[in-house]
Amino acid sequence: MARITRCGYVILMPGQAAKTVKVRAFGENMVDIAAIHGINMHRSQRSAMQQSWHTAIVDGLANIRSRHTGTLSLECAFYGHEYNDGKAGGEPEYAAIDIAPGLEEELLIAIGDGLEQDEGGDNEGTKLYLPGMVQRALAAIQRSDLFDGRDSRAIAFVKQVNRYLTDPDFRKLVHTEVSAVMEQSPRVVIAHSLGSVIAYEWLRENEPENPPALITLGSPLGLEPVRRRLLQRPGPLGWPGQARSWTNIAARHDAVAMVKKLAPLYSPDVRDLPCDNPRRSAHSALVYLANVRTSRAIEVALA
Repeated sequence: MARITRCGYVILMPGQAAKTVKVRAFGENMVDIAAIHGINMHRSQRSAMQQSWHTAIVDGLANIRSRHTGTLSLECAFYGHEYNDGKAGGEPEYAAIDIAPGLEEELLIAIGDGLEQDEGGDNEGTKLYLPGMVQRALAAIQRSDLFDGRDSRAIAFVKQVNRYLTDPDFRKLVHTEVSAVMEQSPRVVIAHSLGSVIAYEWLRENEPENPPALITLGSPLGLEPVRRRLLQRPGPLGWPGQARSWTNIAARHDAVAMVKKLAPLYSPDVRDLPCDNPRRSAHSALVYLANVRTSRAIEVALA
């Protein structure tokens, strides 16, 4: 386990390769919030995320008359471009045949189950060349506003999650980016979607000298396929390292966060809060960030 110390060095704990890494000294260039995005950011840029997330958070804080609106600082852990592997061009148009067996199928099925529960229905899919449960999942996605009802976007989602959880080189790139942000001693980590999995794992494996509060939005940490992969990592699932608090916010119609309560799965100290994002934008990071539940959680964490 890596430990970020007050003297400004990262010391790798027993069981890791011995090396010392220079980081910013304690108290230097501290930020209020570290932000970790989720999927579908591979055609975005760090500057765009910085502006849009900061604006959404400040707008939400202004609604509750927070004293932090004029001074809030934010640093983004941006890794979306790493999914492109240096390739330019438009969006890949995935089809059902591109779904890999294993984790990708399992994630689609879990999301489809969440959508069917939200609908209160049980309609059969029409794509008869796919395994039955995947047929139903894709049919549920098509009927919903999640991923704009498009198979291609849903498949892109599961592929990005799959790559992070199963590709150790890619995971290392992402964690290196998060470490660079965490050197600035943020008081709060806000993580959306796949970003919540990344934040959870980083906090389990590292010990920042100033432990942050963790706020997860639209988190898939409750999905059984995700939990099974996390259980393959060293150590049991539980509290995320030295985090001083954990607030989890899940929208009623967000099927990615179909498991709304993480406390029974990770720790009774998790504060699970429901929210009501519009159905069409239930999983949107910017909608979550401006939600009053998120704003109040940030206000408490910054106090």
